[in-house]
Amino acid sequence: GDVGITLESMIQLSAVGYDKTKFTKSISWLTKNEKLIKTPGLQAEFIFASHALDFSDQKVVTQKLTQLKKAINTDGSVKDTNNFSYCWVILGLMAAGEKDLANTVALHLTTQNESTGGYKYIYGDTKSEEAADVTGFVVQAIKSTVGTGSEYDEATKMLVAGRAKVWLNKNKQDGDHWNAFGAYDISGTAYAAMAYRTMEQDSSPYADYLKSKIDKKTNGVIASWTEPDADVFSTSQAILALNNLNFIDILKNKVK
Repeated sequence: GDVGITLESMIQLSAVGYDKTKFTKSISWLTKNEKLIKTPGLQAEFIFASHALDFSDQKVVTQKLTQLKKAINTDGSVKDTNNFSYCWVILGLMAAGEKDLANTVALHLTTQNESTGGYKYIYGDTKSEEAADVTGFVVQAIKSTVGTGSEYDEATKMLVAGRAKVWLNKNKQDGDHWNAFGAYDISGTAYAAMAYRTMEQDSSPYADYLKSKIDKKTNGVIASWTEPDADVFSTSQAILALNNLNFIDILKNKVK
């Protein structure tokens, strides 16, 4: 089993009516295999899922929060953690009520953007390009911490989120999607769409694009590398955007 895809699916489905009673087996599998939840990103995603599906009172969730907090340095950095996982760290901390620590990590994340304003998975990686999914996720993570820091902190975070938005605007394709590696990018489009929603912009054009990629036979979302077949990973990452929702909506319990 894949912990990341399992958690992503659980989190995104939680926003559209799937409560914890429909994930009894998934929650049981995760708790029985808690040793697989060993990286800070996965620990934070697990904590966020426990908030979304109301099982945060379980002992293993408290254990993972303790482990996560120990992994965070005083400057907000986390060893061997990429920018995508940093976003989960921030959201997991916010879900757990650790707002000051979430703000510290968010401020570190503001230092990891490229000169373009976009984000790569690993800051400064010369072998990769900025990506819509991680850039869109950064916007959501940073915006989730609004009001947790000083006036200077808030200005810094909003400046970086604004620059990320500029990058997304410049790299949008045909007004409704984003590409990666020369082909349409479902995850990038979904996460960028969610970022636009955090900035109170209409995300329906991107939802419509994602709907156009649904396989009518299976109802899964087709990825560029699996067409004409659907892809479970892309499907799990598209649910919120298809419904014009985002991770902050889950954090604030503003779901369908």
